[in-house]
Amino acid sequence: MSESFYNILGVSESASQEEIKRAYRQLAKKYHPDKNRGNKRAEERFKQISEAYNVLSDPAKRAQYDEMRRGFRRGAGATHAWGTTGGGAQGFSFEDLGGFSGFQDVFEEIFRRSQSRRTRAAGDWDFSSFGEDDTRSEGERGADLEISISIPFATAMQGGHHRLRYNRPVVCSNCRGSGGQPGGGISDCVECGGRGTVVVSRGGFTVQRLCRRCGGRGRVITRPCVVCAGAGTVQKERTLTVKIPAGIRDGQTIRLAGEGAAGPRDGTAGDLLLRVHVEPDPRFRIEDGLLVTDVTIPLEMAVLGGTASVDTPDGQVQLRIPAGTQSDTMFRLKGRGLGGRGEHGDLHVRVRVDIPRRLTARQREMFEAFAREMKTAGR
Repeated sequence: MSESFYNILGVSESASQEEIKRAYRQLAKKYHPDKNRGNKRAEERFKQISEAYNVLSDPAKRAQYDEMRRGFRRGAGATHAWGTTGGGAQGFSFEDLGGFSGFQDVFEEIFRRSQSRRTRAAGDWDFSSFGEDDTRSEGERGADLEISISIPFATAMQGGHHRLRYNRPVVCSNCRGSGGQPGGGISDCVECGGRGTVVVSRGGFTVQRLCRRCGGRGRVITRPCVVCAGAGTVQKERTLTVKIPAGIRDGQTIRLAGEGAAGPRDGTAGDLLLRVHVEPDPRFRIEDGLLVTDVTIPLEMAVLGGTASVDTPDGQVQLRIPAGTQSDTMFRLKGRGLGGRGEHGDLHVRVRVDIPRRLTARQREMFEAFAREMKTAGR
């Protein structure tokens, strides 16, 4: 059997969506074409990873995928039921069909077609087209692109916009994505006669599969495009202004649909994944998901009380300090913290008491008198 989508991502079949997303990010970063230029094996692995994530990250597609795999596992355990037609061949195997390497290959063919052919309620699979003679390969979805961006701390908290430029594959304007030189660079496939499929008959079974020579397209490139060398896409710089949601955290990802690589053969474009790095701000930090800042107050304010100026993302505010405030006391300023979903969280202010390092003779005398008074009063 071909490698399952779960094995491709290296996760269990019971993996959570977060585990699937984390595994995809790690593998996509490792096998990304930008980091493996000229490495065809890495490029192919990246495509497999993207395809697996495209299915497993969608709950509906994942449920259908799991159901299909369970169905083929049951079929694999009862091969005699598949081998009793025609000449009575026993122990029939899909390898006998000459075009499929196992149940998984058959499933992948059905899965590809059922994605675009639904005849009943949402979630039902359509097997009616399996074996029909109209199965030219459809356009493929382009690869997702992942890049990193850095934004100021204030933008992360309050939201805003970020302008970026990046390179992405776009449809070649010369061949319009076909890969063939205009004016005769593409012809019908001689193996399938332009149909995109071939018929294989073994042991009483007749199965139609995609033509291996043309990949189901029905046509082959005879003269590659002089601009894209047959790839159908070329690299082009793109400039985007991205909306940054308020409250985004360091390491989170923004997905921009359709801003990734162009899809081959008129397929849909992939997505652009922006991994966000939030630049540090010396005034603020994140502790357990809370926005925290420090304010230093003099000893006399801690003892007698008063007001202290505190920096917030929206400017300075005055914080009332009660008499007898201890060092490391935490105050909360409502609505002055992290933003998100149209609301602002709270800003947490930790108080640091500044203990004098040097005293004048008069100050020392007064502190000693204060200490004696406190001792006599029993604090």
